[in-house]
Amino acid sequence: MAATNGAIVLGGHIQALGIIRILGRLGIKSIIIDKTRNNITRHSRFCSGFYKSKDSNLLSLLFKLGFEKKFNKWIIFPTNDFHVKLLSINKGKLEEYFIVSTDNWEVVRNFYNKCYTYELVGKLKIPFPETWFPKSEKDLTDISVSYPCLIKPAVMHDFYSKTKKKVLVCHSEQELYTQYRKAAKIVPSEEILIQEIIPGGSKNQVSACFLFLKGEKFIYLTASRMRQHPTDFGNATTYAETIRVKEIIDYAISILKAVNYNGLCEVEFKKDERDGLYKLLEVNPRTWKWHSIANKTDTPFIECFFNFLNGRSIDYTDGFKDASFLHRLTDFPVRLKLLLKGYPYWNKKAWPCEYAVWSKDDILPSVFEIVYLPYNLLTR
Repeated sequence: MAATNGAIVLGGHIQALGIIRILGRLGIKSIIIDKTRNNITRHSRFCSGFYKSKDSNLLSLLFKLGFEKKFNKWIIFPTNDFHVKLLSINKGKLEEYFIVSTDNWEVVRNFYNKCYTYELVGKLKIPFPETWFPKSEKDLTDISVSYPCLIKPAVMHDFYSKTKKKVLVCHSEQELYTQYRKAAKIVPSEEILIQEIIPGGSKNQVSACFLFLKGEKFIYLTASRMRQHPTDFGNATTYAETIRVKEIIDYAISILKAVNYNGLCEVEFKKDERDGLYKLLEVNPRTWKWHSIANKTDTPFIECFFNFLNGRSIDYTDGFKDASFLHRLTDFPVRLKLLLKGYPYWNKKAWPCEYAVWSKDDILPSVFEIVYLPYNLLTR
C-alpha cells in the first residue's frame, strides 16, 4: 500500500540526505528543517520542501506546521542529540499532529546522559572504560588515573556546540585541573566525567546498529568505524565497513531490552587490546551518519521503521551483506594522517561501497557540498 504521508527530517547534513533518498526512491515525500540554508540536503531532487529554523525556534515551527494542518501525520526523524531530546520530551503534544520516531523520554534519557548509561551497563555487567564521576573540583583529588585521560561531558550537545570537541585530553594532573575548570564553565559539574583512554586505533571502534522493536532486533548490522574525523576522538565517521562481532550484538541487545527501547539506534564500542574486551562508549538513539550503508547491506532500517510507524507489519531481516560507506570529501585528509602515522588501513575500501553524498541519480548535493565547503570550514 502506497504511503499517504511523508517524512519531516530535522537537519540537513549527510544523515538527512540518506533518509530522504531512501524514502524518495520508494515514492515517499520528505521535507527538511535546518538552521542554515547552506546544507546539501535541500538541493536533493528527493527534497519536497525546506524550512529554516534556529534550534531555539524549532519546536514553535513544528507546532505552527501542526496548527496549519500541514504534513498531517508525517513522521519526524531527528539527526542529532538536540533533536532527540526535543522530540522525546514533547512527544505527546507533537503526536497530536505528527508521528514522532523518537522513543519516550523516560527511555531516551538513559542514553542522552552518559551517567545513566554507564550506571545501566554497570548493572548489566557489560564492560565500559574506567570512569570517574566527580561532583566538584575537590573530588579530583580522589581520582587515581593514568595519563593521558579524557574529560568528557555526560550530555554531549551543549558541550560540543561550544567547544567543537567531543572530549578534552589531559596529559598531566595540572592539565586535568585546567581542563576540568574549562569544562565546568560550559556544562554543570555533575555532567563532567573523567575517563581512561582505551588504546588502539580507530579500526577498533565498532558499532552495533538496530531497528529494535518490542524487545527484538528486526534489523541489525555491525561495522568498524575505521576512519573518522578527527582521527583520535572523531565526531564524524569518514569510512566504515561491515564486520561480524556477535559479542557486541549480545551486549547491545541486553542494553536495549533493559530499558524497553523502541526505534533506530547505534550502540558504540571500542575493543581494548589490553584485555580483548569490547567496551561500551555510548548509545545514539537515532540514525547515525553512515546509516545509508543499508542500501548495500540489504538492511532496510528506514523503510521498515517508516512502515512500522504507519501501522504496517514488517518482517525480520536475518543478517546483513558486507559493504562499506565512504564520505570522500572528509576521508581524504583522514587517510593522509593515518598514512603518516603508519596505520595499514589508511586506504582500505571494501566493495560494494555506499557513497555519503555522490549519487548518479541525485547529483546536486555533491555539487553543493563543494560550493558550501568554505562556509563549513569556517563555521564547524
